[in-house]
Amino acid sequence: MKKNIQALLLVLIFAVGGCYSYKPPPEAISGTTFTGLTQKAHQDIPEGCQELSLEQAKQIAIENNPGYMATRHAMVAATARFYRSLSAYLPTISATYNIRNDKYTPSNQGGVGSSGGGNFNSTKGGAFNGNWLIFNGLMRTMDMLAAKHEEKSSEALNRDARRLLVESVTVAYNNILLAQENIRIAQSDELFNTQLYDETKLKFEAGAVPLSDVLNFEIRVNNAKTTVIDEEYNFFTSRSILAEFMGFTSGILPDDIFPSLKPKSDQFSIDVGVYLDTALKNRPDLKASRENMDAAQYNVYSSWGAFSPTLSFNTSWGYSRTDPGYSGRANYRARSSDRSFNYGFEAEWVLFNGGARIASLRESQANLAQVREQLTGKWISVVAEVRQAFEDRVRKGKQIKIYKKNLTLVTKNRQLVEESYKAGNESITRLNEAQNDLISADSSYISSIIDLENAKAKLDSSIGVLN
Repeated sequence: MKKNIQALLLVLIFAVGGCYSYKPPPEAISGTTFTGLTQKAHQDIPEGCQELSLEQAKQIAIENNPGYMATRHAMVAATARFYRSLSAYLPTISATYNIRNDKYTPSNQGGVGSSGGGNFNSTKGGAFNGNWLIFNGLMRTMDMLAAKHEEKSSEALNRDARRLLVESVTVAYNNILLAQENIRIAQSDELFNTQLYDETKLKFEAGAVPLSDVLNFEIRVNNAKTTVIDEEYNFFTSRSILAEFMGFTSGILPDDIFPSLKPKSDQFSIDVGVYLDTALKNRPDLKASRENMDAAQYNVYSSWGAFSPTLSFNTSWGYSRTDPGYSGRANYRARSSDRSFNYGFEAEWVLFNGGARIASLRESQANLAQVREQLTGKWISVVAEVRQAFEDRVRKGKQIKIYKKNLTLVTKNRQLVEESYKAGNESITRLNEAQNDLISADSSYISSIIDLENAKAKLDSSIGVLN
């Protein structure tokens, strides 16, 4: 009885809550053209945003990303299904009313047909009916517990969607910073070769150097310009990808709201076992698989319940009255004689139904076996993912130190070769090699910074960090 009262209270609270309300999608998606949309119709970067930080990008994505929002709606739907399962503990109450007027009644039904003139029968009735399922082999309890674990699974999947979204936003944001730095490197290469081109052209006109030296630097300037164009396109696509993750209908982010790349301090000495333990405890997708297995187990128990008898209580209170009349005159009687009230218990035990219950049981058992295998696969994949992310994090941490030191050496070497070339002691080929080495070292160092940040994000995501 206490369980039934609690179920009643939960259902009443849920019903009083009213209809489901949520943030509507942006107005832009209802349009059939893009060019005719106003700025207000778009879901875009907040006004007054001068510099977009990574944390701001994550928060905006969590609030606007359609894929993540869809998992939130799915979670609410799963909660509603759980509350719906609680209603099985409560009685069903209904009210009925009917009215019927028979102008002519055949003689074989007690009337005189149409020969009786204005004879008629007026039948009216109404009742309150109740039915309460007392026992059905614990099927409703097992269904309720299965729905509860399905709700928990949906909540875990929502958290997992957030985990993956945060990781994707981090990588996209870092790629924007990388593209900015690659543009800087290509522009510096263009500037360096432009300066040497101008200097070499003056020397050529004075007869001090051959034409091939002038053409060399002109070719390198053009190569650098094409590299700038490529990196500007990468910068554009990276901003577009991040805008998609952030749920912006414009499909692009401004190009002047991102900070310059700043290397962060790196301290990392934790054993991989700590990360494995954390992942197995916190990974939302692994928790969702566990909840799915529990739900499948209760579905098996529910299938067994179909083999048991059911017991229900039913009652009805109402009235039914038929007033016969002739020539417009009714024959009335006391109203109390039309009232009815009844109650009773009903027990039913299905002994055979063509093997449907056995087939349902086998289906639920097979589903449970399938979910168990899926959980095993998920457990293995989580362990492998953490180990790979950990080793990649270690690798990137070692590489960045080497790339940073190498950039210092190559920068110094390029300066020495340039000075020697201008003094006439080094060939133009050696200068080209030194400049190529500098551009490559600078690019490798910048890439290593981004790779390390992405490796950190991947490792955090692999252990279930949500932000």
